[in-house]
Amino acid sequence: MKPPVVLAVLIGTLLLACSSAAPAPAEPTPNIGATVEARIASIPTPTPQIVIQEVEVVVEKVVIQEVEVVVEKVVIQEVIKEIEVPVEVTVVVEKLVEMEAPAGETFTDDDGNFGLKFSSHSGYENHVNYMDQNEHNYSYISDKNFARRGSFYQRFELRDGDCFGDEKWDDCDNNRERIELSSKPMQKPEDIQCFAYSIMLDKAFIDIHPTNTTLGQVHQIGGPSGTMEGLPSFPGIIQIGADKGRLHFEWHELSGSASNVIDIGKEYDLISLDEMKDKWTDISFCLNYQDKRIDVWINGIKKHEILKSPISFIPESTHFKYGIYRSFISKYKQEKMFGRDDTLPTQIVFYDEVRRGNSIEEVDFNINPKLIPVD
Repeated sequence: MKPPVVLAVLIGTLLLACSSAAPAPAEPTPNIGATVEARIASIPTPTPQIVIQEVEVVVEKVVIQEVEVVVEKVVIQEVIKEIEVPVEVTVVVEKLVEMEAPAGETFTDDDGNFGLKFSSHSGYENHVNYMDQNEHNYSYISDKNFARRGSFYQRFELRDGDCFGDEKWDDCDNNRERIELSSKPMQKPEDIQCFAYSIMLDKAFIDIHPTNTTLGQVHQIGGPSGTMEGLPSFPGIIQIGADKGRLHFEWHELSGSASNVIDIGKEYDLISLDEMKDKWTDISFCLNYQDKRIDVWINGIKKHEILKSPISFIPESTHFKYGIYRSFISKYKQEKMFGRDDTLPTQIVFYDEVRRGNSIEEVDFNINPKLIPVD
């Protein structure tokens, strides 16, 4: 039996049993089977319905993860390489080039004078010896292990009897000997002019006091003149000399007239000569014509401040000179009575880093280490 039919029969039976109404008169017993079949037939057949119900289902998800596997793969690739083949091409260009002579190039000028051309950053164009010289007197030597800076240095040697002259002056007739270079261009005495050079005395250097040995000076052209010890004198402005075992900075304080000048040398001590043997000493000084003062340094350390004008007379020009200059050589030779030979000893002096500028920073590499070596 189908479930809906059974359900209907039970419901009907339950209703009859629970009825409280008085029983009706007995009637003939109905045909229950036919009745039930008739009712069942009258009940419409239910139409089946499809019910869709959303149900949350937990599903374990299988994730496939891609893993990068490094596989060594041999690839044979054809490479085409372009090779540049140099081709010589000659190009003719007309160009005027002002060539600067190599630093430290020696030369002979039109008058036959020996000279040395320096690099422009030294502050000079060249240095010239306007007198004659012997072969042993001067050498320009390449040796970076010996030079103060750079690769070259200058060697001066003065022996007994090395006196020379020109058309205006003769050292031999004026009690002097020298090998000395004059620096160019010359300058007007104005503004601030600074000078520097490095110097070394040979280990056998002998002080020949009372004869003066000058190892650098600022001289003047067209300045005052006079006499000294009965000989013509054309005093300079500054002389740096070896005397009495010391190196001195001498300033010439000039007075009197231009034709009969009175020269009073004011000496300022710098360093002992023994300290200068086999060792470089750096000398620098500034002549301040503007503020009327002179400042002096040794090895980058200021030694003196002279608060006076460098000059009392106005010359046409000034210039720096360096080398070995001995004046009044007879004073040394007259010392024979003290057991000396009347022959002057040979003196050897080395120079390097000869500079000129308008401030101490332009000439002294101890104060300004960025300065390029002159050679």
